[in-house]
Amino acid sequence: MSGVKVGVALPTREVAILGAADASPLLKIARQIEELGFDAVYAGDAYVARHRLEPMTLLAAVATMTERVTIGTGALIVPPRNPVALAHVIVTLDQLSGGRLRMGLGAGFPLPVKAELDAEVMTFGERLERMDEMVAGWQIAWNEEDGDLVGKYYDLRPLRDQPLPLQKGGPALWLSGNGKPRAARRIARHYDGWMPIRVTPEEYAANRLAIDTLLHEAGRDPQSLTRCLYTTVNINDDRDQARAGLEDYTHRYNNLPVDTMSGFQLYFGGSTSAFVDWLRRYVDAGARQIVLRIGAFDDYERHLRAIADDVVPALHELAVD
Repeated sequence: MSGVKVGVALPTREVAILGAADASPLLKIARQIEELGFDAVYAGDAYVARHRLEPMTLLAAVATMTERVTIGTGALIVPPRNPVALAHVIVTLDQLSGGRLRMGLGAGFPLPVKAELDAEVMTFGERLERMDEMVAGWQIAWNEEDGDLVGKYYDLRPLRDQPLPLQKGGPALWLSGNGKPRAARRIARHYDGWMPIRVTPEEYAANRLAIDTLLHEAGRDPQSLTRCLYTTVNINDDRDQARAGLEDYTHRYNNLPVDTMSGFQLYFGGSTSAFVDWLRRYVDAGARQIVLRIGAFDDYERHLRAIADDVVPALHELAVD
């Protein structure tokens, strides 16, 4: 039995919005996250829209200045990237991190602001197919299997000439998706973890059961799947102030009100004790890894320390399978 793990997504986009041209504040935050007792440091991605520092390069720097925390992407946009070149980066980062790497992967986020999707001349369905083909090829190569590496979209045979990751079979590959039937089938076929970004506790439990059933049918152990949750939080004992903080955050980050954004992502505003109670419902539904984005441009360290002091210990103490 072990407690729930808690990680923090670095404020890469927030720093860019504030006009920084220096990565050192992000590296300082990464060190703080480890020192404060969190379990993981994540970096988000936006290939075209919502510009920020490139996550894999940033995580390479984080890997060299941390010792304990997991590092990961939350989530990396896969389809626009070259799969052979990206595999090379993943392998290198896995070795640099001493095998601490986890890869949250996504096909792109269909927000009301669709610049990222519109910039790619392919349907969303094709994006999913390309992503799954990449993942399947990486897993064949990293497991040193004899499978075919020539697919519908890519010739991945050059993967055979690359070094192997430090982790046997490669770092865990998590699908960022909300558990709808198509996503559930993809998880059962290809992925090591599930990271939803917009789901109720009841939906989480139902989707978990559906995914577990598909894993059984595929001959996989459901316990081998890492079940995550990604959410944005603003900590304030005054709920109205927390709500105002989230409103300011989504207007500055997405140019949209929090009510609109809540249709696409999870948000919580309130006290640390209320946040623990809110997260416990997801833990009861099956979540075991929590990825937090702090929804604030101001007093970032206050939020980080409050979560470290009150939320992380409470989740670490939960007895879960």
